[in-house]
Amino acid sequence: MASDGSRNDFLLELLALQQDGRHAISAPTNWTYEPLLEVETEVDAVVDELQEAILVGSDGNDTARWHFFIGSPGNGKSAAMGKLCRRLMSAKGCQVCDESGVAIPDLEPTAIPYALNVYEGNNKFASAQIVQDASVVRKPFSPDVDPATELLQTLEHTWKKGISLVVCTNRGALEKAHRDNHTNREVNSKPWFKVLAAVVSASTTLSATVGDAREFGGKKTVFSKVKIGYSYLDNRSLLLNRDTFDCLLQSATSAAHWKSCASCSARDMCPFRANRDWLVDDEAKKRVLQLLTRAEVLSGQVIVFREALATISLILAGCPRDYDSRHPCEWVQGSVANNDIFSLIARRVYMCLFASYSPHGLEVVGALRKRQLGALRWLFDVMNTENAESRAAVAHVVRRSAPSTDVGITRLLGATGIIASLDPCREALPADFYERWDADFDAVPEAGGTLFTAIERACVSIWRDLEECLELAAEHSVSEAHWALRRWSSNFLLHFGALLEGRSAWSKELDAFAKLLGLVATSPEDRSIEEKLSIKQLDARIEKLLNTVAGSQGESTVQLSEAVTLCGQWVHDKLKPRTVASEESGSVSLAVEFKGGERAVFAAPMYLWLTRRAAGRLDARCFPQELLSGAADARVRAASKGKYAFESNDVELVVDTGKGEVFRLTRLDGEMDVRHE
Repeated sequence: MASDGSRNDFLLELLALQQDGRHAISAPTNWTYEPLLEVETEVDAVVDELQEAILVGSDGNDTARWHFFIGSPGNGKSAAMGKLCRRLMSAKGCQVCDESGVAIPDLEPTAIPYALNVYEGNNKFASAQIVQDASVVRKPFSPDVDPATELLQTLEHTWKKGISLVVCTNRGALEKAHRDNHTNREVNSKPWFKVLAAVVSASTTLSATVGDAREFGGKKTVFSKVKIGYSYLDNRSLLLNRDTFDCLLQSATSAAHWKSCASCSARDMCPFRANRDWLVDDEAKKRVLQLLTRAEVLSGQVIVFREALATISLILAGCPRDYDSRHPCEWVQGSVANNDIFSLIARRVYMCLFASYSPHGLEVVGALRKRQLGALRWLFDVMNTENAESRAAVAHVVRRSAPSTDVGITRLLGATGIIASLDPCREALPADFYERWDADFDAVPEAGGTLFTAIERACVSIWRDLEECLELAAEHSVSEAHWALRRWSSNFLLHFGALLEGRSAWSKELDAFAKLLGLVATSPEDRSIEEKLSIKQLDARIEKLLNTVAGSQGESTVQLSEAVTLCGQWVHDKLKPRTVASEESGSVSLAVEFKGGERAVFAAPMYLWLTRRAAGRLDARCFPQELLSGAADARVRAASKGKYAFESNDVELVVDTGKGEVFRLTRLDGEMDVRHE
């Protein structure tokens, strides 16, 4: 067992960041101190402004501030509120209390109040109210509970008081509050409801203000006017065109957090220390961030702060389900003492990312794992009894004493998660890659370089011993055992090599799509001629595919209905698709836009199929229709807006009667030509 002097208590703090940890949700009781991993983001500028703007202050500010932080769970809204409250209490000398008057430091550890009031100095009246999460309610067990109604009541209350308001919410709560009441004459004429309507209709930029300051109009209000602002956090990637995730890694791997590891007797066999060394190696860390970026792009959904922190915690501190009441360091030293080597290697960074759902690196499918374990048991029985260390290591595997595969973050790391779909073993890898990582056990350490630790070397030694047993055996089970052993070792070594070399499924296409995401975010004036050409080529591919799916043999077409197809020069000139940034899906998807403003989301899966279609490796009939339906529908809407029916020239309609007859209607100088095809 580890002594107190060789424990790294930073690992315990990291465990609290996992999705079932006490710091997974930023509650007010956690706001009195700085977060474990603190990094600067764009939201800090908003918080800097709000800590001044929501208060009257010594200069007698007369304009309140209402600000809405809008986004999905886990993307940093509550953390931003924690930072705001700390600054209000420390820098501004304010009291921040729940609605019963209990100050944040005195709240129960599990308390998450609906609203917090901000008092300046010794004032008995609040200057501002903070709603940490408008998707919850004050009385959760009320029979007519409704977060949207609760939000409206909060808006009305703070408007009457004439105070500042900061609200954290998801877009659904805002839209429901607006949708349920926008036709209600008793509500929709209220000034505070008009504020809600303005925020709901605002575009999803990171941060913006809505109009000029508005008059409260009350007689005893704290402020006389109010200025409205909002921040959409869903379109804020921690990876694309930002270094936020990188900064989190730098904070977590800071040498100051890992000093105590130097005196640990198990340091050379510790997967967490080895993972830390991986993440401080610039090139190796770059490959980890690259894999996470590809996962984010492919899923079309940003990796939020909560997922990022939980992933870092898993890589650097393991899974609390393995420890019971033990310290992570005790678990490592116990595993080393018991020669449970494969539990240690199962917590290496490449296994955490690619195969955390694979017990001891064995097959995931139950029937295959049963076969594999049967073959490994046979191997264990024929192993040289003099090699006690190798036998002890294999014994843990055949007895199924594997670390937990329930590590959380299932959207990213689960068996059906996004990184599983990026597993490089899903596609054919180059022959030289297999030669480096899966042909000769003696060559692997050299390929792994300094990141190939004592843990990997110990496992390779055991696999080599098992392979020697196979060579000496003459039984019919040899072929099955050889398959089981190579599948087992390959799960570790191929994933090690893949992460080290930056390999994954769809890697080139996803990297190209990520580059396009950054490209379309820039103005055309800032693009080089090569960049403009790449976007133009993409637009042409999309148009060609839309035409092909619509049944065209080369001309521009729009399928208006099952029986009617619009075509002609007008379609080619007016309905060309244009690739633009997608506001709806934030920064991890593009959009296809047509004249008239009609657009549809253009996500990475469509790009992957489109790329392979363009390369000539895919028949158009194999293209998943659902990926194109959004763009095709947007094109139809754009055609309707374009009033093609009133054009005098260049418009043709192809009508299929469904009875084997097809007619082409062509308009020329306002006259109609009808021909049977």
